[in-house]
Amino acid sequence: MSEPIEGRLHPVTPLRRSWVVLLGLGTYVYQQHDLVSVGTTGTKDKIDVPLWAACITVALAVTVVVGVFATAWRYSHYRLDGDALGYRSGLLFKVRRHCELRHVQSVDIVRPFLGRLIGVCTLRVVMSGTTMTLSYLTLNQARALKARILAEDTAEETLYRVKTSDLIVSLLLDLGTNISSLVLAATGLVPFFLSGEPLALSTLIAFAPKVWRLTGKRLFVWSGWSVTRTAEGSYRTDYGLFDAQQYTYRDTRIASIELHQPLLWRRFDWVQVKVGVAGASTPGVLAPVCPRSIAEKLVLHLLGPNAVAHLDDPVPAPRAAWKATPFYKALGYRLNEGYFTAWNGLFLRNLTTVCPAARIQTVTVDQGPWQRRLGLATVRADMAGGARVSAAHRTDSEAEDLGARLYAASMRHPARVTVPNPARPYRGAVSWTEGTTVAS
Repeated sequence: MSEPIEGRLHPVTPLRRSWVVLLGLGTYVYQQHDLVSVGTTGTKDKIDVPLWAACITVALAVTVVVGVFATAWRYSHYRLDGDALGYRSGLLFKVRRHCELRHVQSVDIVRPFLGRLIGVCTLRVVMSGTTMTLSYLTLNQARALKARILAEDTAEETLYRVKTSDLIVSLLLDLGTNISSLVLAATGLVPFFLSGEPLALSTLIAFAPKVWRLTGKRLFVWSGWSVTRTAEGSYRTDYGLFDAQQYTYRDTRIASIELHQPLLWRRFDWVQVKVGVAGASTPGVLAPVCPRSIAEKLVLHLLGPNAVAHLDDPVPAPRAAWKATPFYKALGYRLNEGYFTAWNGLFLRNLTTVCPAARIQTVTVDQGPWQRRLGLATVRADMAGGARVSAAHRTDSEAEDLGARLYAASMRHPARVTVPNPARPYRGAVSWTEGTTVAS
């Protein structure tokens, strides 16, 4: 049996946590500068404080705040023993956290810019619905804990590295995102154009963070992106220009893979690869931009060769779907060999989503009022964590047949042995659950 790994967080931790309190105290004191005069005498309407007293007060405040956090740091302790990771912390309010390693979804090492300068990092242990964060550790401590938690071998294979030139060009050619940024910026300029007052430009401040997230921030966050396959079969992404970060995907937790292709990327045959993970609310980025051949290689690694074959030859939407959407030719699906793939997307962005049928939790046939009038319906397959794959605007009979086939394919999983009831005519939405067909 392996020896337990235990210890305290890095000694810089109390300094990192105390500066926020000190900054708040300093801001408060500065706001009261009209009431206090330091180093002067005879000031009207102000309290005169000698310089030596002010220095002693500041030193005492810093000592007390840092001392409190340092004492709390001495009581913090982590221990990885066997199949469990424990962490205790707190001085007045003690906290004890315990997690079983079998529940861990990913273990990531985050290296903020300032942390890299002094050689410390954050270890983030992600579980379904919660995250345990150990800040700060030395890089060697974090790597040792990560290797033990994931039972990693040292052998690794780099599958792909994103070129900086490709990343910059892809961001400039992402028409949908750039249009959204321009709309936000234009909305912030409306008050200025209506009033003509330079002060009205301050409304741009409210929209600046969103525009920054859509444009420049992605360049800094996605710089140096690489995808690495570890020895035990997990897939790790490393990225970040200033704040170096990692995210690890376990192949057993992957529920779906999405291939996004904006309009202007089609000339270069580029796609963005996202991964839906069981327990995660939104898909994570596996590759911000890569050639389709690389994307197919990633799908091959994550889901197998049959999933790659599913990325072509969709069953097109019926002709009647043109009344529901002018982009009906972009819709399609494919179901065989244990995989379900759906094609969706509008003019600016195409989306292809593939998922193993055995990981589908529920199947729903949904029919809105307009679809009912046109004789169409949408089949939705839901996975753990909220991921969804939809075959939109199919005919009534086709949707009913596809829903029954999807449910049967999902029940072939060894843990599911219930045989679904035969499909029957429906109104509104039909949901296949464990052995029943329910109409709502």
